[in-house]
Amino acid sequence: MDYRKIFREIKAGGLQGAYLFFGEEEYVKQQALHQAIEALVNPLLKDLNYTQIDGTQVDLDTIINACETLPFMADKRLVIVKDLSILNGKSDGDIDENRFLDYIKNMSETTCLILYCRGSIDKRKKIYRYIYSTGKALEFQHLNDRELYTWINQTVERQGKKIAYDAIRHLVDLVGNNLEDISNELKKVISYVGERTVIDVETMDQIIVPTLEQSIFTLVDAIGEKKTHEALMVLGNLIYGRGQAIQPILAMIARQFRLILQSKSYHEMGYTYETIATKLKQRLFVVRKCLSQGRNFTIEQLKRGLDLCLKVDYGIKVGRIQDTMGLELIIIKMCSQ
Repeated sequence: MDYRKIFREIKAGGLQGAYLFFGEEEYVKQQALHQAIEALVNPLLKDLNYTQIDGTQVDLDTIINACETLPFMADKRLVIVKDLSILNGKSDGDIDENRFLDYIKNMSETTCLILYCRGSIDKRKKIYRYIYSTGKALEFQHLNDRELYTWINQTVERQGKKIAYDAIRHLVDLVGNNLEDISNELKKVISYVGERTVIDVETMDQIIVPTLEQSIFTLVDAIGEKKTHEALMVLGNLIYGRGQAIQPILAMIARQFRLILQSKSYHEMGYTYETIATKLKQRLFVVRKCLSQGRNFTIEQLKRGLDLCLKVDYGIKVGRIQDTMGLELIIIKMCSQ
């Protein structure tokens, strides 16, 4: 089932049987779970008709007993099992998969069971295959660019505001594609603008602190444009202004050089942006950014940049190079190419 349909099913009151919620988009998954609880459980009778179970430390009888308990003064009882170990590839503990599957197939119609898993699951499991065959295995994936922009626009409009397209793009560049992070930043921005109705790029810059990834984009932009002073300013803000540790910064610089190199190489081979994004398992906006940055580097320069990152990393680890000086060395050498 397309996970977007679950919201319509919840609204129509059609939840029945066993469901499996999994995937990387935690924000939407949590929203679906909360709406299911609101639809099925009367707050006054919650203790009687709702059970949440930690699936990492549970035996099968506990789950079955919770599901077999009859609802009180309600049509349905809701049982939520979070992070069931048998589904995430970890130790199965006391869960007999065959027995659990047999129970799910014959579960009481008065019980709605939701198996909620953070992140991915093992799709080879029989339980997954069965729930998938019933159309109730819901994989919550990150929104694509068009869906993400629509979601942001609608979220802002519900608050009586408007947001320009370039401001949406800038927000995603600053924060990334995690909906929970975007939602939190939008709340701050909407509160900040007060009576103003339009949210623009300038407003974003006044309120939002860029993620480490976005700061690395800015740093690499400066390196590509041979702006040594500007790149060192960004680095100094990360280290001294935000207290960012050296190793994550170095790792992100190396990662960005690698992504630019891969994107540029694929593009020169004739691949489309969309195909490159699929091959690299990156968002489309990341590929666009990498290809834009790639115009300021040759393939050889990017390879030398990666090699320099490796040498500095080794030098820091064996004590030959002071860590901050090592990062400054990368910037100065790359800008002087």
